Formats: sequence, C-alpha cells, structure tokens
Amino acid sequence: MDGNDLKFLCIGMVCLDELLYCKYYPIEDCLQRVLERRLRPGGNAGNNCKVLSELKAKCDLLGSLNINCTSGRIIKEHLESFGINLDKCDYIEGYEVPIATCIINEENGSRTSLYYSEEWPEVSYEAFLKIDLSQYSWIHLEMRNFDELDKIIPKIAEWNSGRRNPVPVSLEMENYDERCMKYMSYGDVIFVSKDFARDLGYNSMSAALDGFYGLLKPGASLVVPWGEEGAAARSPGGVFFSPAFPPEKVVDTLGAGDSFCAGIMLALAKGRPLEQSLRFACQVAGAKVGLRGFKGLGEVLRQRGALLD
Repeated sequence: MDGNDLKFLCIGMVCLDELLYCKYYPIEDCLQRVLERRLRPGGNAGNNCKVLSELKAKCDLLGSLNINCTSGRIIKEHLESFGINLDKCDYIEGYEVPIATCIINEENGSRTSLYYSEEWPEVSYEAFLKIDLSQYSWIHLEMRNFDELDKIIPKIAEWNSGRRNPVPVSLEMENYDERCMKYMSYGDVIFVSKDFARDLGYNSMSAALDGFYGLLKPGASLVVPWGEEGAAARSPGGVFFSPAFPPEKVVDTLGAGDSFCAGIMLALAKGRPLEQSLRFACQVAGAKVGLRGFKGLGEVLRQRGALLD
C-alpha cells in the first residue's frame, strides 16, 4: 500500500521545544554562550506525525493545544507546515503550553531536556470521543496521562472488537510507570524503551524481549529500540535484530526514538514483515540524528536508497 493511502492517528503530548545548541555540555556554575537558539514543536506524538508526514503518510494529531498564546501559535504554524492535520486536537484556553528546554551538545549531538508543564491538561476522553476511528489505518498512543487513557484505550479495544478488519494499535512505553503494565496486552505493537526496560532490571535487548513478551496478547509484536546498539523485536514469527545506521556525524538526537516508532508503524501499515520494518525504523532513526529537526528526512532516506517502495 502506498503511503499516500495510509492515515495515522497519533495521540499524545505536544509541547514547545526550546533548543539551545552549545559547543559542549555546560559545566555546573559557569557561564557559556549558546551558539544557536531555536523554537519548534516537540512531544512524542507531534514528532511521530512530523516523521510520518516526511514519509508521505497522512497524519491526524490528537493532543492538547492552546493557540491563543504565542507558543501555541508557533506550534500550530510549524506542524501545519508539515501537512499535519490539527483539527482533532483538544483546543483549550487559560494554560501556557508546556516547554522543554533542550541542551544540544555540538560535540556529540547528545540532548539533555528540562521539561516544565505546570498543570497542563493533556488530551481528554471527551475530545477522543469526537473522532471517527474508521478513517484510520493505524492508531498510536503515547503511554502517559493515565486518567484519560484508562478510558480511551478500552474504548478503542471495544470499537475494534466489532470490526472484521480491526485497525492496528501501537502503544509506546517510554518512561516507566507501573500503570503501563496492565496495557501490555492491549496493543498490536508494543514499543518498550531502553530506559523503561532497564528500570525493571532488563539490561539487554534479549533480556527485555524475554521479560516482556509473555505479557502481550496473542499475535502481538514487541519492539525494543536500544539506541546505538540498534533494535530488537519479537513476534510469533520469530526474534529479529537490526543494527543502528548512524550518519557520518551525529547532529541532533532529539526525536530519534519518535522517528524509530514512526518508521515501524509506516512499514507495518504498508504490509512489510517485522524484520524488514525493524531495519527500516533503524534507518529512519539514523537519518534523523544526522539532521537538525525533521525537515528533509524523507529526502535523506531517498538518497540513501532506504525508502520503502
């Protein structure tokens, strides 16, 4: 299936990233000049949508957004420049959009994030209920905001149970929270981050696959990205590993994990087998860390001959 025929719904966080590019990571209690400062939308769901849009797939974003403040207007303009549909967002007033201040180390491309959200109301169940799920090829959720997800995820499962061709659902477990564990059996694809796995004592990809796979529903796939070491996945079809595909120079690692998840979703939605999808996702993440931001990601992959047919 061509990417233009696919439509994704990504549910999760939207924030404003303040990017501070520094010659090296700051030393405590010192003064250092910032080489460059940029503002751009962040949050996992927003980044997922940017990558999917760069890869020519249609995306709807469901997140909370206040466009009556300067930061919210910046986010709206930037996301719409990618062709992302924001009509489904939960528009609110009276709150400042969360800010993530990200220090980018120019020596190695590492990023350190300081996140502030005050009492930001994340996407609501009421906003979700307004959406017609039948228009989507894939639904992806970031596991946070559990008060609302406790209603949203079972509702999706209930809706899918009555369909001849259920819409695939993926869940991203990035930061460990014990409430994630009860949802391991809800997704068709479960992403478990390296940090999440390590918090539970799984210190390798193989250990994480063995530790989590038994919690999944029959037929589901477990995907474990592991940074510079590549990624691993397990499904009824077997266990698969892919190396990382680093660029000549690492420029910006912010959003690499979001790029990886988007790559898996797109490849699987196009009907590619899990092993090929895993490799493609690692290629997408590798191309991303060689770029500042996400613009031009599709072109880099095209030049590398890594785009899906």
